[in-house]
Amino acid sequence: MTAAQSLSLVLLVLCLVLAIWQRMNIGVLALAAALPVLALSHLDPTVMYDTFPGSIFVLIAGVSLLFAHLERSGALGLFVDKVYAAIGPRHWLLPWAGFLIGGALTTAGAFSTAPIAFLVPIVAHVGVRSRKTFLLCELAVIIGANTAGLSPLNPTGAVVRSAAAKFGVTYSGWGLWAVSVAVAVVVVALLQILSAVTARRGHPFEVTPAPAAAHDDAGPPNVKYMVCSGLALLAFLLLVVIAKTDVGVTAMCLAALLQITFRPVERQLLSRIPWHSILLLCGLLTYLGLMQKIGTMDSIAHILRHLGAGALLILVIAYLTALLCNIESSTLGVLGLVMPIAFGTFGHTGIAFWVAAAVCVPAALMVMNPIHVAGVLIIGNSSVENQDVLFRWLLGLAACLAVIAPGLMAIIPIALQ
Repeated sequence: MTAAQSLSLVLLVLCLVLAIWQRMNIGVLALAAALPVLALSHLDPTVMYDTFPGSIFVLIAGVSLLFAHLERSGALGLFVDKVYAAIGPRHWLLPWAGFLIGGALTTAGAFSTAPIAFLVPIVAHVGVRSRKTFLLCELAVIIGANTAGLSPLNPTGAVVRSAAAKFGVTYSGWGLWAVSVAVAVVVVALLQILSAVTARRGHPFEVTPAPAAAHDDAGPPNVKYMVCSGLALLAFLLLVVIAKTDVGVTAMCLAALLQITFRPVERQLLSRIPWHSILLLCGLLTYLGLMQKIGTMDSIAHILRHLGAGALLILVIAYLTALLCNIESSTLGVLGLVMPIAFGTFGHTGIAFWVAAAVCVPAALMVMNPIHVAGVLIIGNSSVENQDVLFRWLLGLAACLAVIAPGLMAIIPIALQ
């Protein structure tokens, strides 16, 4: 490694440590770290800016605005209410309703934090009628929403695809999504079985939901706005999936048309864009692009290929990702950090797809960790007397999944070597 490459790697590790220890935005830290790397490498700063992920920026902002219109118009709330009303007294279906709704929204492109923040309080309200399924329903919502985020239409899926493209790797984006959703179905089914078994043995783990927060009603619903928002989502899916238009630009265009037509309060819509995550991701990916330009990523891949057996490397990368996802609240940021290493090491082998699955799928399952947004929302929507026990239970569940899931997922690429 050259001096500039070594410095860039040391500063990246330092940025990660500071982001976890001081709870700082790693995107800000990464952009700050770019200055000494540029100075030592004598690289023209315009070369670094060429690596700025403009397409991902537009994708996150555009899709977030489109779903903000769905939420603001009331179309999303009406859809959720209809689904839960159709289930009625069949309480065993409640977790799967939340799983399907959360998964469908993120599959269509919604940044996972938005549907999770919207659905968790609603599930808490439904949980008042069925307290035995409250916790399972909440877990099903966040697992479904986060694991389906590996959809090619979603920012998380786009980050993985962008990392693959930089190394000339091709893989099935929808195939990765299907594997992730299939694993999520198995996890939720096992949790449901575990819940039923413990209840039959007389040791149910029940959590009492807190009253759901009141929604901000800006007046009577605008039926035309609701219908057009729903049609806009349908048009978005058709244009992106069938006509192959750009995800971000398509979402931004439809969101702008809704804004021009119905004139909702723009400030409230813009507040639904996850600016913190955008800064984190764009700053980190720009710095990783700089590392790619000066050859650091190639040097890391070269070193890893000479460390030992491929099986060991797969396990190290998979478990390292799961660990980072448990201590860093952004799955998106962690995958943006790890996937270039994974594709750089295994991208040109026949197991690249399954290595990606072994890394990405367990990472998406860590969402219930109580230091993450989703875990905090679950605890915040439970009764005060249950919160301490629930914190320990969620932490234990995340730890168990971090130990089991990467190892099981790594079996496939190891066996295919």
